Amino acid sequence: MIRTHTQFLLLTLCIALCSATAHAQQPLVINGLGRTSVPLGGTWQFHIGDNLAWESPAYDDSAWQPIQVGRTWETQGHRNYTGFAWYRRHIVINNSAGLDLGLLLPRVENSCDVYWNGILIGSYGRVSPHPVWYENPLYRSFPLRPPYTGVLAIRVWKAPHIAFSDAQEGGLVSIPLVGNSAALAAQKKLVSYAWLRGNFYGLALMLLTAIVAMLALLGWLRDRRQWMLFWLALCMIHPLAMIPFADIPGSTYIPGLLDFRWSYGLVALAVGIGDISLWFLLLYLLGLRENTRLVRWTFIMAIIDFVFNGLDGSLQLFDWIHWPNRLFLALDIGFTIPALLIEAYALVLIAFAFRKRLDAARWFLAIAALTANLTLAFGNWFSLGARWTHNPLANNFGDSLFSIFGSQFTALTLADTFLFAAILYAAWRYSAEQISRQSRLEQEFRSAQEVQRLLIPANPPATPGFSVETVYLPATEVGGDFFHIQPNNDGSLLIVSGDVSGKGLKAAMTVSAIMGALRGCPARRPNDVLAYLNRVLHGNISGFAACTVALIAPGGSLTLANAGNIPPYCNGKELALEPGLPLGIEPEISYTETTHQLNSGDRLTFISDGVVEATNPQRELFGFDRTQAICNEPAASIAGAAQAFGQQDDISVISIAIQPRPVAATV
Repeated sequence: MIRTHTQFLLLTLCIALCSATAHAQQPLVINGLGRTSVPLGGTWQFHIGDNLAWESPAYDDSAWQPIQVGRTWETQGHRNYTGFAWYRRHIVINNSAGLDLGLLLPRVENSCDVYWNGILIGSYGRVSPHPVWYENPLYRSFPLRPPYTGVLAIRVWKAPHIAFSDAQEGGLVSIPLVGNSAALAAQKKLVSYAWLRGNFYGLALMLLTAIVAMLALLGWLRDRRQWMLFWLALCMIHPLAMIPFADIPGSTYIPGLLDFRWSYGLVALAVGIGDISLWFLLLYLLGLRENTRLVRWTFIMAIIDFVFNGLDGSLQLFDWIHWPNRLFLALDIGFTIPALLIEAYALVLIAFAFRKRLDAARWFLAIAALTANLTLAFGNWFSLGARWTHNPLANNFGDSLFSIFGSQFTALTLADTFLFAAILYAAWRYSAEQISRQSRLEQEFRSAQEVQRLLIPANPPATPGFSVETVYLPATEVGGDFFHIQPNNDGSLLIVSGDVSGKGLKAAMTVSAIMGALRGCPARRPNDVLAYLNRVLHGNISGFAACTVALIAPGGSLTLANAGNIPPYCNGKELALEPGLPLGIEPEISYTETTHQLNSGDRLTFISDGVVEATNPQRELFGFDRTQAICNEPAASIAGAAQAFGQQDDISVISIAIQPRPVAATV
């Protein structure tokens, strides 16, 4: 019995010794390193938690867990662990005299401090309590100092999980390299070249979209009415704006690229702006702007999208690293899910477009936008919560489908290419339509100008006994001011001066109606002329017209009637007139006449409100005081002064000087 018990103790002791020998890490011996580099793969010693004493080469780590580098610690028994953990490896580099050695860390999740023989030789990002880490692999290298035999200790910190965390994360997910510094630098260049070659097409597409965005923005700055160009610029610049968040090896050292917290916060806003710009661009290019309810809902959805993405991004303003019970994760998912759902609003716009009779360009755009939106939506939904759902598509959706000359093409790359081509084609067609429409409109304006020149000639007719000057300066191609000078057989002179509401082609059409009515007007008394015009215009125009009618008799008697117009000036003073309603407001209006006496040499001046309402860059009106001060000058001087001050409306000036009547000779 005693013998059996003794044998059992010996067996237990042997097992314990064997176990201790198994856990005690054998040094990694590297021979003949020279100018090359070797991976530090295999088994390392691993311990979760944090203790700065673990940096010491004298520390006994034989009781630590063996772990493989190049794999996450979650796949090796530490599921859902975040925070600090240490990796240690005993290394012996023989024949190292005169070598310039270094260490290369390709990727760490998420940051770390690196110790060689108890001395801190560098950091990959910055560890807690004020952590800085990057989504992109940094490929950081650190110099090793002799002796080249010792312990490499790496203090790793893993950030808390987020909505888009991978299924497996944490630790030294890439195998470190040790070797000659020049070899490590060459290795970094090789990785960068491989990345550049694989992403060459994507970068070229990004550059093309940026060029289109700049051209569209310049076009919009030249003509702020072309809002389609603004939304096109915003939509096309979106891929370029994502560069600071791109997965570029070593990108931390490219100026302007951001750490994880800044990029994760701003990418939400960038994605939101990209969604909104695409929606409004689709409204223009798919011909949906006439649907006012749809436009209103687009504004509402844009606000909601921006709010949820803004709230998600604003979380980065707080110290969420130390929040308890995964509070940040809950808020992140809570804001992300509504934002992803709202992204599907583009499908609503496309559905409305399919209900219309679209041309080839718009069909192309609708199908391309639908494809791109669905591709992006599937990618986002597959990635959201992938570590909990274990959806296999989460890791495979972004994989390369094929390559051309080394450049990789994913489903999203193809969808973006399709959408880029469709937007360019639709924008070209839209611009061509706008140019054609503008050409037709310009032709209509030219025709209207010809008609207006016939109706309102630049040179007044011969007026015996009167010196008449007229100036007409439309604010646009055609104007809404009008005047009519008519000498009568009895030696009297009829003057009609007025202004219709509105500007442009519509106002010019109303002027044409008024001038046609004046040619057929049988009346000569000012009040009768106004009453006649009012009956003709009422119910036939959408606005109204202000008008003054004056009749100057051969003896100088002046009779005036006014319909809401600016009174004329006589010898620098404003004439008092009875007020009256503008033309076209009421069906039957009576106008009161006012009489004055003019003498030889007197000057009568009629002006439109375009003179008084001229405005300078300081937003100061030309006003009545300035107008009265120059109202006795020639018509061209008055109109020129108002135009130079800052023309805002049509300007018309009529100046009539009373000339002496010839006295008949007596025999």
